[in-house]
Amino acid sequence: MEFVLVLLVLLLSSYCEFTDAECLEISPARVVVKHGDPASANCTPERPQPMGWEATEGGLSLSDTELPFMLWTVNRLTEWLIKPVCFTDGGKCQKTLNITVYKLPTKVSMSGLPDQMVEGRQYEFKCHVQEVAPVNSLYVSFYKASANLIKTEIGSHPPQIMNTTKEPTSGEYTLQFTPSRGDHGAQLWCSARLELGKRGPQPSSKKESEHLTLKVLYKPNISVTPEGSSEIKEGDNLSLRCQAEGNPTPSYRWVVPQAGPTSITRAEGSVVNVTHIARSQAGNYTCIATNEVGNSTWTVDVKVTVTYLHIIVGLVFAGVVILTMFFGSFYLYNYKHNRTGSYQLKNMLPRQRQKKPFEP
Repeated sequence: MEFVLVLLVLLLSSYCEFTDAECLEISPARVVVKHGDPASANCTPERPQPMGWEATEGGLSLSDTELPFMLWTVNRLTEWLIKPVCFTDGGKCQKTLNITVYKLPTKVSMSGLPDQMVEGRQYEFKCHVQEVAPVNSLYVSFYKASANLIKTEIGSHPPQIMNTTKEPTSGEYTLQFTPSRGDHGAQLWCSARLELGKRGPQPSSKKESEHLTLKVLYKPNISVTPEGSSEIKEGDNLSLRCQAEGNPTPSYRWVVPQAGPTSITRAEGSVVNVTHIARSQAGNYTCIATNEVGNSTWTVDVKVTVTYLHIIVGLVFAGVVILTMFFGSFYLYNYKHNRTGSYQLKNMLPRQRQKKPFEP
């Protein structure tokens, strides 16, 4: 018996729906109106007959005459739960107007942003949306704009479809955010928009929070010139520069091999200089950049090469000098011996001719 009753109810409902659809037509089929704005819809029967509108605002009693149509209109709609129903005599035909009353948020704001963040750590932001309706058409999105103003959506909350509340409601929507060094100086905000379909305002109505500027701290990132390794001749001067990007600005420290007796090493900030480098100063030169977030290191392998060319040149020069002195001495010795040797005075006087015997 219960089964038969249920079946009759279903059949009756189907008949009524069919009858409503056939005997009355409402235009437009759906009305989307902002709270406080005017609204209207026209009800047309299959044939002229007495008609009326049942509504908490703009209701019209059953007409005394047969009408080809009847207009429902409200100058200022303030009822959230309104369901205008067009009906005919005796309620034989009736149809409910599909109407959506909306309201943009009173205010959209964000909270949870600290004075400064550290890269790699997770933070939670909240978007506060106050007094919006209907909540089942509300989309909440979080946006980020980099320093070059490129806009990116980084989080969203879809509508609460199961929430059929028509009156304005407020809510909080969260975002889990992990900043990187590239986010320093970027802007973050949230947006609340109502997606009300083709009958709703185009483009979709939305309201944004204030734009918050992110301050992100990050540890140094080092680059060194030359990179990896460096080769230098013994006796030349070495200069290495350590460059690091970090927030806050990093300080520098160098770890270098032991200085030679004739070499001078100066490490001033990001630069290290070695004058007249010695073979004992070959090895790893390590730059350490530090700030309050952390530190980063970079090592350059310095190879000191020894060239024997100057030694060979020196030996050849010394040899030439020695040979020159030797041959010069030898020449002078022989010249004096042969040209300026010792002489006797008697050899310088003319010889007297001796007289022969019997010569007068």
